[in-house]
Amino acid sequence: MKGAIALIIGFLLLPGSVYMLLAVNFGALKGYFIAATCFFGFLILLSATWTFGLPGTTPLTGPKGTQPSFRFFTLDDPLAGKYDKVRDFQGAAGSGWQPSPQEPTGGGQLPSSQETLKADLDTAKQAALTKLIADYNKNIKNSSKELDVTNLDPKVFYTMQEGQELVAVVISPKQPPAGSGLRKPTFAPKSSFAYRDPGAPYLPSIIFLVAALVLFAVHVVGLGWVERRRPLGAALTPTEAPARTPAGV
Repeated sequence: MKGAIALIIGFLLLPGSVYMLLAVNFGALKGYFIAATCFFGFLILLSATWTFGLPGTTPLTGPKGTQPSFRFFTLDDPLAGKYDKVRDFQGAAGSGWQPSPQEPTGGGQLPSSQETLKADLDTAKQAALTKLIADYNKNIKNSSKELDVTNLDPKVFYTMQEGQELVAVVISPKQPPAGSGLRKPTFAPKSSFAYRDPGAPYLPSIIFLVAALVLFAVHVVGLGWVERRRPLGAALTPTEAPARTPAGV
């Protein structure tokens, strides 16, 4: 509530005060069109900065839409028919599937594209691991039999199909560290699949930009119409003053 009140008061004091001055000088209607044209022109610059960025300013500094994420599915899901490469996955690299990029030995760094890919795959791996642990532990009464990151060994593989990134996460049991109080699970390795949904992070900024462009154009046309109806008047050319006649002539 306080934020809404502050926004309303700020809007009334800042654009409202400008409109009041313009209305006093040009009339209420023309003052509105002048103020609104300038306001929507400012919004065009602001939303363009949100969308495209500026030198030293990255894009997406404004409102953001749905962020990219991985959508998991099973082999029984209809998506497995669309992304049929998942049926070629045999639990390891091969048949077009590749392992996640690994950090080079000797302290080197991955290329930026590989670094981004590895970060995406690590996100998918973490999501699959978290879901398996939560689902498995719901019905476990003995804490020593629970799943944990210390007694699971996740591996992630990827491939591309029709420009879409597909991910397979294979989670296998492993021996937990001594003294952890956990046992090694006995289930067979579990595979889960996901595709990368690009989302729509730019959508709000683009909608804002298009709306600002349309409203700016409408108000420019409206300002021209008002100016034709109520012109400010043609500029007068100064005339020379008549020659002065000396007194007494």
